[in-house]
Amino acid sequence: MDRLDNSNTKIIYLLCSILIFSVLIFGSVEVWSFSIISSSILTIFMYKSFIKNDLPFFKKDEEGLNKNDKRLLFAILTIILYIVIQIIPFPSLMIKVISPKTYELYSYYSIEKNIFIPLSLYPYKTQLELVRVVVYIAFFLLVSFNINNIKKLDLSLKILCYFGFFLALFSILQKATFNGKIYWFRELTVGGTPFGPFVNRNHYAGLINMLIMIGLGIMFTRQKLERRLLFGFLTVIMSVSLFLSLSRAGIISYFVAITSFTFLLLKNKMKNKKILAISAFVVILCLYLIYLGIDPIIDRFYKADIDSKARFVIWADTLEAFKDFLFTGTGLGTFVYIYPLYSSRTISFICDHTHNDYLEYLVELGLIGMSILLSILFLYIKAIFPAEKSSKQKIYNYAFLSSILTIAVHSVFDFNLHIPSNALMFSAILGFAYANSRIDTNNTSQIINITN
Repeated sequence: MDRLDNSNTKIIYLLCSILIFSVLIFGSVEVWSFSIISSSILTIFMYKSFIKNDLPFFKKDEEGLNKNDKRLLFAILTIILYIVIQIIPFPSLMIKVISPKTYELYSYYSIEKNIFIPLSLYPYKTQLELVRVVVYIAFFLLVSFNINNIKKLDLSLKILCYFGFFLALFSILQKATFNGKIYWFRELTVGGTPFGPFVNRNHYAGLINMLIMIGLGIMFTRQKLERRLLFGFLTVIMSVSLFLSLSRAGIISYFVAITSFTFLLLKNKMKNKKILAISAFVVILCLYLIYLGIDPIIDRFYKADIDSKARFVIWADTLEAFKDFLFTGTGLGTFVYIYPLYSSRTISFICDHTHNDYLEYLVELGLIGMSILLSILFLYIKAIFPAEKSSKQKIYNYAFLSSILTIAVHSVFDFNLHIPSNALMFSAILGFAYANSRIDTNNTSQIINITN
């Protein structure tokens, strides 16, 4: 059995530590916390790329990039370039043709007549968002190209599964002994519905959902019964914490993901013990919830609060804004500044997000930007479904796809992808799936002997 040496595992532990730390420091939503995380990721990326030369971006031999890698990287570079173009000032007459509404707003609100104006309505904010995008892409690439065998993948997933379990335990304990403060000492300065280290329970739900699917993937790839029971237990506790968060969008996306995971197992004839195991998982979870008390969860779904009604109004207003910035958008990160111009009602609060990531990116990037994102999605999906994989790799892929699906569904109702820790976790899972597709299935020593 091949062993992982220290040099191979250091990067895995480092990347997982960054992920874990980003969650624990309140989701890295504040300037100081994101600065620590982003500088760490970019430093590692530069070191691995240009000093160690471990990443294959500049290699020309057989260990370099394949066709799928090159196509995907080209598309990724295209979206970065597009955001840069949103920031660069162009002749105002050109902007008048490309985006008449942008020209109109600059002309109306500017004290002096501008000869050059950018497509973004707030270039500085778009620059900050560009940094975030680069950080997430760098993290995706670090995960994708440093995990080059099944053992590294297994190690990474186990670390995150254990973390998810302890995070769930802490979150449940904090809820049971809640004193109005996160970690029992951090005051809530602007209110919220905290759960775990997050100010908003929906953001906890978005994160733990991704980890739950990873837990299921590990559980179904174990050979020893005691290991299956262990990871099944860890996943049940994570699931219980999700339900206790009372996040409606989180619970909905959870059931969608569980259903898709089960469907993928059935479709590929992985029946018998695996289907029995997932049935047992659901039964145990239901019994656990009944024991804890399911009434608050049911009440939460029946309760139609003001935020739920306001969300649909914000969506409609966002679509009106999109019509005026159809092709090039308002600039990444500018929704909070453009929304007041299109709000159909008097608002007494700052609406910084649409509570729908798709609509928000649509109005900020326009049709051109969204088309680039869709092309990236197409190339990514094409790349992660290569030739026949081992049974273990297939199950991992189902877990990754289900994990991605939880965020895809949740993003219809919330803005999880605007929370740095959640966006990083999402980038990591995308990286895990991509790394899984690049692992050599013919090297059986990598696939066997690691299921305990």
